[in-house]
Amino acid sequence: MANTPKSGESSHIDMSKLISEMSKLSSPSFSSHPLPTSFNISSLFPVPMDRTNYLSWKSQFEDVLEMHGLAAVVKTNTDPPKVQEDGSMHPELAKDKLVMSWIKVTSSPSIKTLLIPCTTAHQVWTMLAKRLSPLASTRVRILRDQIRTLRKDNNTTVTDYLNYAKSLFDSLTQADATMDDDELISYVLDGLGLEYKELATTLHLHPDIDFDRFYDLALREEHLQKWMSLTVASGVAMSSHNHNPHHGFGRRRGHDRNWNQGRGSRRTEHWEPTQGAWFPDSHSQSRD
Repeated sequence: MANTPKSGESSHIDMSKLISEMSKLSSPSFSSHPLPTSFNISSLFPVPMDRTNYLSWKSQFEDVLEMHGLAAVVKTNTDPPKVQEDGSMHPELAKDKLVMSWIKVTSSPSIKTLLIPCTTAHQVWTMLAKRLSPLASTRVRILRDQIRTLRKDNNTTVTDYLNYAKSLFDSLTQADATMDDDELISYVLDGLGLEYKELATTLHLHPDIDFDRFYDLALREEHLQKWMSLTVASGVAMSSHNHNPHHGFGRRRGHDRNWNQGRGSRRTEHWEPTQGAWFPDSHSQSRD
């Protein structure tokens, strides 16, 4: 006769029994894909998931599920069977409980409270998407606006400008929003300004360029412009030096003064420039 729970005894699965059963399921003899019960998922998520980092958490968490062959657990909208014919825990339930524990252990306290009513990993996954996706949609709109209004200022290098644009694009991709390379390049190029019109011409001739190739071309154009600016500045400085109207003027004036003060040509204080030719006065004539 089967034992029935006594009054006041919990009908939930005992956690120690759950761990024991999951350990059995993780043995090589049980399955070709043993459950990673000893895997420390917290080491991959140092920052708990909350409303602000849900998209990045979701992207990384999906990678972990795929790595362990558990991606279908959050996509299957059915309650997993609890026990097998021999009374042991069903493998599908073990997988579901493991994924649920991973989600909770990587979530912030406020998110854990939100997930209390959920009994399956699929319910948890759906709840997160429902409650946090509106914020994600707002984030997508903000990212698109930031990309459309990209502008490079004079204090920003092309490298920093392009890296910032690419980070916005990557964040948009993580939010499951679409934007192809052509659209991104168009906005980035508009933000570079008229100084890079030659680059725009190159892209017009080669419309199939991806962002990585565009990145290289933009850096090359920046280097070329810096080189041309230095060359022009050097040429202007050289031209200004060679055509200076005062160049050598000071030395010429000094030469004239020395000539006027030469031996035998000293002028008296009685001479004025309007008097015409100068003749020595009686005080400067030689004596017999």
